[in-house]
Amino acid sequence: MKILFLTSRFPYPLEKGDKLRAYYQIRELSLIHEVYLISIVEEDPSKKELEIIRKLVKEVHIIRIQPLERIQSLLRAVTSGLPYQIAWFYSHNINEIIYRTAIEIRPDHCFCQLTRMAEYCKQLPYPKTLDYMDSFGVGMKRRANVAKWFTRWIYNTEATRMIKYESDISTKFDHLTIISAQDKNQFSFNRTADIHVITNGIDPSFFDYKDTIKDTDIVFVGNMSYLPNIEAAEYLVNKILALCPQNLTILLAGTSPKKRVKRLKCHQVSVSGWIEDIREAYARSGIFVAPLWSGTGQQNKILEAMAMGLPCITTTVVNNAIGAEINEEILIADTIEEFAEKIILLRSDTQLHEKISNNGRKFVQHNFDWKQNALILSSIFAQK
Repeated sequence: MKILFLTSRFPYPLEKGDKLRAYYQIRELSLIHEVYLISIVEEDPSKKELEIIRKLVKEVHIIRIQPLERIQSLLRAVTSGLPYQIAWFYSHNINEIIYRTAIEIRPDHCFCQLTRMAEYCKQLPYPKTLDYMDSFGVGMKRRANVAKWFTRWIYNTEATRMIKYESDISTKFDHLTIISAQDKNQFSFNRTADIHVITNGIDPSFFDYKDTIKDTDIVFVGNMSYLPNIEAAEYLVNKILALCPQNLTILLAGTSPKKRVKRLKCHQVSVSGWIEDIREAYARSGIFVAPLWSGTGQQNKILEAMAMGLPCITTTVVNNAIGAEINEEILIADTIEEFAEKIILLRSDTQLHEKISNNGRKFVQHNFDWKQNALILSSIFAQK
């Protein structure tokens, strides 16, 4: 089959969750289909990045969105009711380019990653699937509940618009997918029951990493310009660390650290920024700690850490999307005191550390498989 794959970012390098999901889906789908990629970008990918993707797909079409186009679209959204997240990635000019490109390709199926690309895909005269990935509108509602003053109004407005959009756009697609059952259950529109759960995966051979130089106790990995990750880093350093032994060390690793993250650096805390091979960050540490409460999506960082054999401590809501067995494959903490307690326990109990490490690795290897997910997607595409 000819598969037209639409993304709002070029799917390499793998420093964001949507890019990682797109890359591995493209890689596995390309083994059994002809994949044609259309990506919207702010800056052109490097020659190396472009070549990596070109090796996987039949054609690559990169469309650059200009700042003025974004401003114009945002202004129109003020009165149109379109979510600002959707408007930020939308351009009338790009819409025409994508339509013409699709007509030339004549795909058997269109696969649209994220609702932010749905405006481009909904008009195409071909069978189509929308990957919500997560329940973005619900995520915005949760942000509103903890925000203050004018920021709360912005989040509430976007949440209301996005929840409506997620419902309305479902009628424009033949099939719908999402990353976890937890996210699927956040929806309440008519087609919710039709949504297929397609989890993320791991590459077991990639995470079979032998170079281990343990020079830090705790690691947290993520896109450090993303607000939930910034808040998690602050929570880890400013609150949890205070209840832990004074010799405890933390590594905060991930792309584009904001000033709020950089300010956390001290004699106990390292901030690495972008690491070319993220396995190095996992390999340096003995425990992975993720104090996250967003409750949407599936945390790739948890799967990767478990695949590397790192015992993981995270919250109930994060594990609800993963499904690991508590106290056997993962440890759960929902308060500052619980996080500190579990960290101290893992550092002192070598048998527990080894058990969670081994069981966690086996769990992700058995339950999160990119190849299997691609086969499920292919069966969905075959339904027309």
